Amino acid sequence: QPEDAETRAVFDRIAASRGWVSNAMRALSAAPEGLKVFSAVGHYGRYGTELTEMQRELAILVVARSVPYAWAHHAPLGAQAGISQAQLDAIRAGTTPGDLDPADCALCDYVFALLAGRGIPPAVAATLNRHFSPRQITDISLIAGYYLALGTMLLAFGVEVEPPEELAIELEWQRGRSAAR
Repeated sequence: QPEDAETRAVFDRIAASRGWVSNAMRALSAAPEGLKVFSAVGHYGRYGTELTEMQRELAILVVARSVPYAWAHHAPLGAQAGISQAQLDAIRAGTTPGDLDPADCALCDYVFALLAGRGIPPAVAATLNRHFSPRQITDISLIAGYYLALGTMLLAFGVEVEPPEELAIELEWQRGRSAAR
């Protein structure tokens, strides 16, 4: 669909916050105001939380494991943040990697439980609360909720993964953001 002035303004805002406009964001452009609000939540999840880059990517990857588009974007970002290939493989298989530190294990266990939709088992909640502040737990939950919503829409709309040279833009942007912190 052709871009109108409202959509162009939203795309400009997204490019300024992410370095580019992905197919995922373009797929939501039929509702520019909704995209503006939704992308702001994603920006907060990526750059405004009190989590480490690795913790953010762990939360995203647990959700992204069943969404090929999201996995194609975030597995390289996770590796860049320090997640090993064996840890990525475990998450993709639906398990918390056993060699993560206790806080990161608690984070993964929590997001897996959150996604199951049956509440959080008391032991998982207790472990999470030992390692994270209420703000950080809210941040983890917001990230998981955002990527769950985004992932289901990407699957529904059949959004295709960008070519490798475009994905490289995202990796480089994130590398620059991390170096600036």
